Amino acid sequence: MARRRYSFDEKKIARFEKEGRGQGVGDDYHPWLTVQDVPSDGLATRVNGYKIRRQRHALSQLEAQLIRILDWEDHVLDIREQFPLPREATRKIAAEMGVNHPADSVTQTDLVVTTDMLVDVFLKQRRFQVAIAVKPTEELDRRTLEKLEIERRYWAERRIEWRLCTEKDIPVQRAENIWWAMANRDLSGRVVAYPNFWDDCVAAVEERLRVSSTSQTIARELEQLEKAAGWQVGAAMTALRFLIANKRIHIDLDQPLDSKGPIAQLHFNAMHQRGAVA
Repeated sequence: MARRRYSFDEKKIARFEKEGRGQGVGDDYHPWLTVQDVPSDGLATRVNGYKIRRQRHALSQLEAQLIRILDWEDHVLDIREQFPLPREATRKIAAEMGVNHPADSVTQTDLVVTTDMLVDVFLKQRRFQVAIAVKPTEELDRRTLEKLEIERRYWAERRIEWRLCTEKDIPVQRAENIWWAMANRDLSGRVVAYPNFWDDCVAAVEERLRVSSTSQTIARELEQLEKAAGWQVGAAMTALRFLIANKRIHIDLDQPLDSKGPIAQLHFNAMHQRGAVA
């Protein structure tokens, strides 16, 4: 029964099309597949957006890591995950290749081929798109490579760059640092001692770390600030994560942040106005 739940037939495909799956951009985009539509063994997850509020649907941990990394980059405008390709086009390509079109193993219905991510980029005064397939190397058997070749040819016909991304291409530490910071990008809605608490806390942490000696440890300065201000333990670190998530403080994303290490690990932007914790 569980396997049939995830199967596709023409009726289900028609329903997805009617729902607007694969259509829209930004906050209004609806992926062809969501985490509820595929068996994932707990590896599928929703990823909070940095530039938009829509949660993105990652069907593997590799996809989640890459979404976080791409979304962090200033030159990336949008990411449309699980992007569907028209079946008339992929059927034609499969026939030209002399391979079977991807089909549902239960119903034998031709599936809608999807590209894991269609990325909109603005770089060097030029706007363009990059299509990305995400696969672990252990899954790159002959049949998977045939399916990927269908994708590659589809995008090549449209003069859009296509890339295959494996675990070898993903800087894991960077993805983990972004995830660690982004969990505190928005502090609104949290229980606080008084209105504007986080505005005050963020401003105080930013100023304290900015003027302190770069040889002092991050943890020591945050602990002293918490004691002096009467904040609960951990409030100052939450504020620091907010500052990193909102790029008011920069760190080397490819290295673990050592809170017991020196403040020299932190690099500051120009002063920001208060009142921007939401």
